Amino acid sequence: MSVIDVVAKAPLLPHERAWLEQIFAAILPAETAGLPAFADSDHSEFFRLIAEAPGPSFLPGLRVMLHALGVLPLAYAGYRRPFYALSVDARRAFLAELAREEGYLSRQLVATMKILTGFAYFESARVRERFDTSELAKTTAVKS
Repeated sequence: MSVIDVVAKAPLLPHERAWLEQIFAAILPAETAGLPAFADSDHSEFFRLIAEAPGPSFLPGLRVMLHALGVLPLAYAGYRRPFYALSVDARRAFLAELAREEGYLSRQLVATMKILTGFAYFESARVRERFDTSELAKTTAVKS
């Protein structure tokens, strides 16, 4: 097994997972809409899946994006701290500012994290229960 194979298969470290969860929570403030907060749901299945299922470049790419988002606030006036050291409101404001940037890479970082946030959020059984439409489908089928 090559070094590349080892790096590609290495799961996220605990602090990387914590940073990613902070990013996800900042992107999706679901609790403000009366939905389960990101932090209040179990996302272990999502993290298991991203550790086992994707191709060899996924986790290394995720790590690069994660660490870039972690240090980028240091270069922005008004933040000057790593992402994990910002308040919840500052994290949300920073991601919104980054999403409005002209540079493709900045916007792509946020867009990719938004997609992953949706996957992680809806991987939680608690969240999916909230959006269970099976009863609605049965009712609609009977009326048809």
